[in-house]
Amino acid sequence: MGSCARLLLLWGCSAVAAGLSGVAGANSRCEKACNPRMGNLALGRKLRADSTCGQNATELFCFYSENADLTCRQPKCEKCNAAHSHLAHPPSAMADSSFRFPRTWWQSAEDVHREKIQLDLEAEFYFTHLIMVFKSPRPAAMVLDRSQDFGKTWKPYKYFATNCSATFGLEDDVVKKGALCTSRYSSAFPCTGGEVRAPV
Repeated sequence: MGSCARLLLLWGCSAVAAGLSGVAGANSRCEKACNPRMGNLALGRKLRADSTCGQNATELFCFYSENADLTCRQPKCEKCNAAHSHLAHPPSAMADSSFRFPRTWWQSAEDVHREKIQLDLEAEFYFTHLIMVFKSPRPAAMVLDRSQDFGKTWKPYKYFATNCSATFGLEDDVVKKGALCTSRYSSAFPCTGGEVRAPV
């Protein structure tokens, strides 16, 4: 089964690459108290993924819906083809609102078991939450990396797994508060619309 997702980054105060403390002579509204307007940092920015459903030719992808008893129904399959807008599910669709655009999302190629998604923010931001909404069941394991030097080096920021110790050799923040790994967002349920959240 391929991966499919929407991505939402919410931010607070922002500044250019130097960061707030390094902006000489800047009169920041955030020097004393900061209650900025919230927004989606992914909008209008380049989102990349290792694969996209239908990138080279028409292919099938499958998705699930949920029964009332919280079990997944038999998967339904549809065609995808990146060359036809009504069949395309490009990485840029990850920034779309799941409420305003329920028929758009990014879809990986079928039978891809490992996927990398990258978002270039192009400047330094203070963001408050990362929210990913999956059309498929959520991944059993995922690592969120971040770069603070514009992509030269990357460090793990948060690990997600159904079993943190077995998958990553880490403690679970459900048991140990503040641990780098969490099992809160790795259950296969809900079958669609499940969120992965990473507070910063």
